[in-house]
Amino acid sequence: MIELNKIAFIDEDGFDFNDGESLIRFDTVAYYPDRNEIIYAITNNGKISVITYDVFEDDKGHYIEYGNMLIKIYISED
Repeated sequence: MIELNKIAFIDEDGFDFNDGESLIRFDTVAYYPDRNEIIYAITNNGKISVITYDVFEDDKGHYIEYGNMLIKIYISED
């Protein structure tokens, strides 16, 4: 998992997310805790997109909201 206490970093591992239709790959490009933003290079069905997400927090940890349905994807193990 990513280290949320760093100002900006490269994540060599990334993670995969199954949205029920396909396996989507998230590779972290940078994290900016002062702005609560994270940038991912996302591979979905052979297409690569670089997208900035707002980072939210609840009692389960830090997460982003992905897709049209705003699915919570937890990015930390708090």
